[in-house]
Amino acid sequence: MEQNVEKQEYETPSLTVHCSIETITQGGGGNTALDAAFPAHTPIGDLTFS
Repeated sequence: MEQNVEKQEYETPSLTVHCSIETITQGGGGNTALDAAFPAHTPIGDLTFS
């Protein structure tokens, strides 16, 4: 029994650098409210993401 399987050519993954890791991680800095400061079921619009 012979199978006719069409193989696709391998495409090497690539990495796109958008900016430095320091810039990415400092984007939400300066906020003093931590997750524990918000009670359960706080509406998402009231949360501060850092």
